[in-house]
Amino acid sequence: MVQSVFAQNTDWSLLTPELSGTLKIGIVKGKESKWFSEFKKIKKKASEKETSYSLKDELIENGEIKYIIRPLKDSKGAVMKLSFENLPEDAGLIWAYGGASNERVGEDWTPEIIPSDCDKNVFSIEGESFTLYYGTSRKLRIVEGETPLGGNLKLGDANKQGSPLQLFESGKNTNAQLLTASVEIKDNTPLYFCFYFLNPLADYNYYMLPELFESGVYRVNQETEWMKSTPD
Repeated sequence: MVQSVFAQNTDWSLLTPELSGTLKIGIVKGKESKWFSEFKKIKKKASEKETSYSLKDELIENGEIKYIIRPLKDSKGAVMKLSFENLPEDAGLIWAYGGASNERVGEDWTPEIIPSDCDKNVFSIEGESFTLYYGTSRKLRIVEGETPLGGNLKLGDANKQGSPLQLFESGKNTNAQLLTASVEIKDNTPLYFCFYFLNPLADYNYYMLPELFESGVYRVNQETEWMKSTPD
């Protein structure tokens, strides 16, 4: 059985069962920032279909964040939905992904990005999408990522994860590179993430993620394909 959804303390690792990377998410407000895993009030519900969190903290004042993780049906991976309610107007999101060691971890694994696991991670960025290459030449593996629109993806230093803002501003001059980005957030406007392994049934773009989140699959509607033109 593939462990593609593994969430604890809000950080999430993609296990196949080898470690294929970890996602960390946090909030920034002005010069303050905090990882979700550090929030004062975290309510978690877990089932075979999804893992969900309700997050509250003094950093977001009277606001609430709902974070839901669901497994994919056509690939090893997961799709995530974040929704926001009553957050301060100057609040933003910072996320990070990396630490794909391609090694098995124990059942008691707590998701985290370990700097030493980042040294052989290579990222290719295209807009808000990325491809992560990791492992060795004999055992090379590739993970695809779709992340929220408007994020300015860049490389960061996994040695500087003290806060989301510290990581985002850390720079790429390191032997422990990960991917990070900041994203604007708005009340009642959800954001999505998806991490997966490409195959003929799993080749996603960001616009597909809402449907993918609801059903676990995305099927192309053949009627919407380009129609062949015919001469008059």
